[in-house]
Amino acid sequence: MSGVGLVLDKYDAGLEYLSAEAPLDDIIYLIKCDGGVVLRSLISHEELDKTYDEIKDRMDKDTEWDGEFFPTRNFQAVCAELLTTRTTYWWGGKRKESVSKPYLTSGVAIEIGPGAKAQPLHCDSYLYHREVSAIDEWDNERDRNREVSIGLCVAGCRVTSENGGTQFIPGSHLWASTRAEPPALEDTITPTLEKGDAFLMLTSVLHGGGANTTTDQRRLVYFNFAVRGFLRQEKNQYLAVPRDIARQYDRATQQFMGYYISEPACGHVHQVDPIYVLNPELKGIDEKPKDF
Repeated sequence: MSGVGLVLDKYDAGLEYLSAEAPLDDIIYLIKCDGGVVLRSLISHEELDKTYDEIKDRMDKDTEWDGEFFPTRNFQAVCAELLTTRTTYWWGGKRKESVSKPYLTSGVAIEIGPGAKAQPLHCDSYLYHREVSAIDEWDNERDRNREVSIGLCVAGCRVTSENGGTQFIPGSHLWASTRAEPPALEDTITPTLEKGDAFLMLTSVLHGGGANTTTDQRRLVYFNFAVRGFLRQEKNQYLAVPRDIARQYDRATQQFMGYYISEPACGHVHQVDPIYVLNPELKGIDEKPKDF
C-alpha cells in the first residue's frame, strides 16, 4: 500500500482482531487501511468493574461519564501518530515550528437495554466541518492532516450484533466527505467484543450503534475521543470536570484533558500555560509569558 509503509502481508482486507500487545506499527497500519481495528483485552476486568462502581449512580440518573482510564500505550500513541499537527512559520527572521498535540474531546459511558433502536450511520468527524476528497489508499505525506479525531470504544460486557454492537463500514474513511450516495447498512460489519476489548477507529469511518434485539441483555460500552489540539473539544472538559477532581490526575492526563498550550498559542491563560492555573504550586520561572 503506497505511503502507508511496509506492507504487512500477514493481514487480510477487513477488520482485524489484535492482541493489546500488538506492535504499534501494526495497529497504525491497519487503521490507515481499514479505518479501525479491535484490540483484545486492552482494559482489565478489575479496572472496568471499578469504573462501573464509580459511575453506577450517575448511569442510573442518565448522565455523562468522565472516564479515568486512557490506555497510554495504544490509544494515546495512535492519537499522537495520527493527530499531531506540525506547522512552520516565520517569526521575524526566524523560521519556527509549532507542534499541536491531540487532546481529549469527550468521554461517555453508554448502556442500552432490550428494544433500543439502531443509530443512523454517521461520521463523528462531521462535528469539525471536515471536508476531504476521496482517495484510493492512504498516503503518509499527503494524508498526514486528513483525520481530525479518533475514537476508542471499550466493551464493558460482551458486545455483539444482537445486543447493539457498533456497526461500521471498513474503508469508509477513504471516501469523500461530500459523497453523493448515503451509506448502506448491508456494507457494515459489527465487531464482536469481549469485556475489556476495544474498538479503535478513525471518526471519519461511517458507523452507528446497532439495535438491541435481545430480551435480557444490556450493552455497556465506554467511549473516549481525542481531537487535534487546535480544534474545540466536543465536551468542555474544564467545566464538565470539577477542578478539584482534575487536580487528582497525573500531569499527562491533565494535559490530555486540555491543560496545555497547543503551539503556538491556543489555550493560554494570560500567555501562560493553563497547567499553572490548575496547579499553582508548579509555578516557577518557566511560567512567565514568552514569545509564541
